[in-house]
Amino acid sequence: MNSSEATADQASAASGSESGARPIDQRNALQGFLVLDVIARLFIWCTAFVLATAAFSALGAWPQQGLLDANLKSAVQWGWRLALWIIVFNVIYVAELVVLRLPIPTPREGRYATNVRWPDRQVLWSCLVALLSKARLEAPFPGFLVFHLANLPPLRWLMGPVFGPKSRSCYVTDPQIIDPHLVSVGRNVVIGFNATVAGHYQERDAVVFKRTIIEDDVIVGGHVGIAGGAHIKPGAVIGAGSVVLPNTVVGANEFWWGVPARRVRDLGPLEQPAV
Repeated sequence: MNSSEATADQASAASGSESGARPIDQRNALQGFLVLDVIARLFIWCTAFVLATAAFSALGAWPQQGLLDANLKSAVQWGWRLALWIIVFNVIYVAELVVLRLPIPTPREGRYATNVRWPDRQVLWSCLVALLSKARLEAPFPGFLVFHLANLPPLRWLMGPVFGPKSRSCYVTDPQIIDPHLVSVGRNVVIGFNATVAGHYQERDAVVFKRTIIEDDVIVGGHVGIAGGAHIKPGAVIGAGSVVLPNTVVGANEFWWGVPARRVRDLGPLEQPAV
């Protein structure tokens, strides 16, 4: 080793000692998460497919004439039966999400280190909930009705308390509510297209789980990001494209906008409808 190489090694060692131990490579853990995600997705999809198909076969619900050589009348019958099959598939799919969520402990709020070889069990529980949340938000064909059925009675009565989020509102499009067990939504809340609401935020060496609360009569614009710990009070409006930082408190009847979102003006109290 020549003198220049030795000097470089010494400088590197000194730098390492000043900055502390090298962070643990999380690649293997993330790859394991992806493998488990694949297994969970296939299991939920295949089980719903098998049960829906078996139920139709047991009830003799398939048309007599084959699909490929069907005339117009039989093709119409096949269309309606397949539509019913898709509904049954989606009902089973949502029910599976509820059943699989039941045995998973609800992760507790708190700050948990990520630069460790063995993460806290609360992080593991959160990862399992995340698997089911991904399956709910990214349901494969023919699960395109999962959003609708999860927000309509009677499955809504199960999804809210068991799976989350605890919401007293209904949406036209499916908001990306991750960590649903840590998100609460009040009445008459509008959440715009492609908005994301989280119940956590990531620090350099830790993940923090903290409840996010959206109270009544709030409007969240499209493409808004709301981080864990945010509290949006009644009548507030978050402008489109904004980013609400962790632990931000948005006051009642305030308009916030920007990256990061900041208070722009007061909106005044909501007008009461005429009697």
